[in-house]
Amino acid sequence: MRVKGFEFNLRELGGSLGDFGTLLPFTVGYIVICGFHPSGLLLGIGLTNIFISLVYRLPLPVQPKKVVGSVALAQAWSVSQVLGAGFGLGVLWIILSLSSRLSDLLMRVPKPVVRGIQLGLAISLALTGADLMEPQLLIALPILFVGLFLLRNKYVPSSLFLVALGFLYSIFIGELDPTSIRLGISLPSIHTFGFEDIFYGFLYAGFAQMFLTLTNAVIATVSLVHELFPDRRDVTPKNLIMNMGVMNVLTPFIGGMPLCHGAGGLAAQYMFGARTGGAILMEGLIEVSLGLFFSKSLQDIF
Repeated sequence: MRVKGFEFNLRELGGSLGDFGTLLPFTVGYIVICGFHPSGLLLGIGLTNIFISLVYRLPLPVQPKKVVGSVALAQAWSVSQVLGAGFGLGVLWIILSLSSRLSDLLMRVPKPVVRGIQLGLAISLALTGADLMEPQLLIALPILFVGLFLLRNKYVPSSLFLVALGFLYSIFIGELDPTSIRLGISLPSIHTFGFEDIFYGFLYAGFAQMFLTLTNAVIATVSLVHELFPDRRDVTPKNLIMNMGVMNVLTPFIGGMPLCHGAGGLAAQYMFGARTGGAILMEGLIEVSLGLFFSKSLQDIF
């Protein structure tokens, strides 16, 4: 099925799962360590993905903020501290998006610097993946090669194969009991936070997050969009900074995690088949469905 700017097929569905490798660890961590409610987490990112897909009609993913998330999980922050950090950064992004000079400055960053950012991210993710594979290398390597072989397959997309195999393997070794998955409507609650939460979050993680966001989520993402979709020069640093401002000012009130864009997510989704806004729309619908109907079993599923 094809609509202007959207395609809905197995390739796009496969691409929609390309960014789950970043989403899942932070989601589980926020639930287990910080005490977040699954419904708000998934609704926050799902509704944002749906909105972004309708506006840009591109596979422009939304990801957890990695510095805030890493520090929050390492130090077991409270929910209000995490939400305060996201909200404070959101206000800052909105203010920065009003400056045309910042956007012009970011667009002048030399391409080798952008490539260095992308390469550094790729190497760090590859090393993390290797660490995760190491305990079961004899199982992981054949699956990795099959996944690579299926990257261009229209009928069995690589990411769908990997996710399905992961579920089957978890059931086979007894880590997941399908009968324990419960279906039921779960709505998020309204959350509040104080100025001290905003200040604490910015002081201990937000300031460092600014530089990662401006480089990876803005400069590198815009560069990659222009490379993969040369006709989409309307995607600018100013747009992405404003996006991140709005999403982080609104989603904390339903218990959503701090969010940003990311070059790694775009590269992953494109590699797995995403070419239109259909991939991000389907990702958003999957996340909203999980948050609304499977939140009681979300930790086990993930």
